[in-house]
Amino acid sequence: MKRWNIRQILLYSHDDRRHEITFEVEQVNIITGDSQTGKSALPEIIDYVLGSSECHIPTYVRRCVSWVGLVWKKNETEFAMFRRVPRAPYKSSSDMHFINGRNITIPNQADEIPSSTNIAGALKKFERLIGIGDVQSEVFGSQRDRHTISIRSAMPYLLQDDNIITNKNTLIRGLDDYQRLQTIIDALPYYFGITDEATIEKEIELKNLKKQLKRLEKNSSEDEQITMSTNAHTLLHQATQLGLCEALPFGATETVVNSMLHKVAQWNPYSDSSLVEERLGDLYEQLNAQQNEVISIKKRINYAKKSIQFARDFKSTATTQQRRLSVIDIFKNPVNPVSCPLCQQNLEEVNEPIKQISETVKKVQFDLDNVEKERPSLDSYITYLTELLASAEEKISSINVQIGALIKDNEKLESGLDLKDRRNRLVGVVNFYLDSVGKVASKSTSSFSSDLSVLSERIKNLSLEIDVESKKEALENVERRIAAMAKEIISDLPFEDRYKNNPLYLNLRDFKVGVSLPTRIEYMRDVGSDENYLSLHISMMLAMHRHFAELNRPVPGVLLFDQISRPYFPSEDVTEMVEIGEERDNDTKALLQYFNMLFNEVRRGESLQIIVIEHAYFKNHTEYMKAVKKRWKKGIDGLIPIGWPERD
Repeated sequence: MKRWNIRQILLYSHDDRRHEITFEVEQVNIITGDSQTGKSALPEIIDYVLGSSECHIPTYVRRCVSWVGLVWKKNETEFAMFRRVPRAPYKSSSDMHFINGRNITIPNQADEIPSSTNIAGALKKFERLIGIGDVQSEVFGSQRDRHTISIRSAMPYLLQDDNIITNKNTLIRGLDDYQRLQTIIDALPYYFGITDEATIEKEIELKNLKKQLKRLEKNSSEDEQITMSTNAHTLLHQATQLGLCEALPFGATETVVNSMLHKVAQWNPYSDSSLVEERLGDLYEQLNAQQNEVISIKKRINYAKKSIQFARDFKSTATTQQRRLSVIDIFKNPVNPVSCPLCQQNLEEVNEPIKQISETVKKVQFDLDNVEKERPSLDSYITYLTELLASAEEKISSINVQIGALIKDNEKLESGLDLKDRRNRLVGVVNFYLDSVGKVASKSTSSFSSDLSVLSERIKNLSLEIDVESKKEALENVERRIAAMAKEIISDLPFEDRYKNNPLYLNLRDFKVGVSLPTRIEYMRDVGSDENYLSLHISMMLAMHRHFAELNRPVPGVLLFDQISRPYFPSEDVTEMVEIGEERDNDTKALLQYFNMLFNEVRRGESLQIIVIEHAYFKNHTEYMKAVKKRWKKGIDGLIPIGWPERD
């Protein structure tokens, strides 16, 4: 199982009762029934539990429930999240609770649900679990502020409610609010695989490398200025006057001059240092501490990167084995030791090799899930260490600047210093001069030039890799791929003949869709017909989920459709469940095409779970009837059980 599905939707009454709707993972699940039985509340419950800023669960449902929850499932791992339902006049509640593990115990009543965390805490835990790391949105070079990616930006790809599914202007939820629209658009490069944690890591590396290059160039310039503005002979003349060395011989070579300066630099005073020298001592101690910190941070970064590489290697090996086993469905459906894994025939007794295979497969899947779960934490840790490293290197540069400034700024005081202080002072200047000379000499070597060349080349390569134009090209490629997949899907759905043989069009920067005609784009609004709108919505959403599955993007494998039958049985005209038998007109035949497509889609084995809310019920269609999880009759049953007390 590649993606997260919803196992249960939970509701808790005010009098210690619990009601749940259980779904099959990786299957089509249908909830059908009369109007006013609570069906339309399901997408709003999902949206609310996943962090909606306001509760839009219908009032008649809110009055009867105190908490709502979702149980997510992937392989053997479960994640339950609960959120308190606000009472009037409040629009929301931040009280949340989550449970994570295998075979988790679900609270039986509301009193057993503690308010253990808030919305941010619960969502962050779920985001880490599905693989969303600490990443920023992509603004393609604009001046808009970047924001942290969250599961909220993925909600439009999960829910197609009743006012969206046949909407001629809007493909997904949230596009009618400009601020939310911009958030969705800025996050889509991440969800569609154009940027990821590795891209963000490269952006941080590029930023730090540019700072490093600028710092090296600046320091190089400062060192050259010092060596040019300070005369070695003058320093030795001052040292001779202070009794620190013999007079410089006439015609002394550069080697002799440097040797004498190094001897002066080694002079050791035997009295208490001046205030300036005390400050210099403190700065040198700080410099040493920061240099040690840089070494420590680099070691931790290398260790974390090795851990990530190990995780990548393990995941690659395990994923390869998973694909091999999936051929015979062993990995997808772990074998039962009392049945044959190939033909599913019951065995007379437990087969030990089969039992061992099953246990091994489960362990590999468990380890693989842990690798996926921990990767975002390692990425965040490396990002943190990289920023820490840049900060430490900035401090080293700052300390060096302070040392130089401290020596320069106090030159005017030299005339008032006694002999020992003047000697201390001069020795400090000589040390600083010799240090600058050494740096300039090292920078003139091929090694330093090579280092600068390597740094510049790395900056150039990273700039190309994360270039805005390259990202835009990648986005256009994704648009073409999804449109092509949607064209394949819509060929098996009801769609007007004059459009059917033409490519589909998708623009992810504004979510406009339509048909690509030879001379123009016919946008969805102009295509006309609720049936055409429905086919465009379903084909595009299924194509997007194929893309998410193919790239293993951190989007749950859940897609909810509310009233696929809307073009044929409008909800304002039909208030009761519509039973469809053998007698089928053109409308019911067309409607069945959609459901046959959904059943075929989940059989692709990409861990897609489809939830459909419906009025229609095909009573002679075996696969449809098997997919129905609830058939609610008004006044008899529904989302809210009969007898649950109401509270304002």
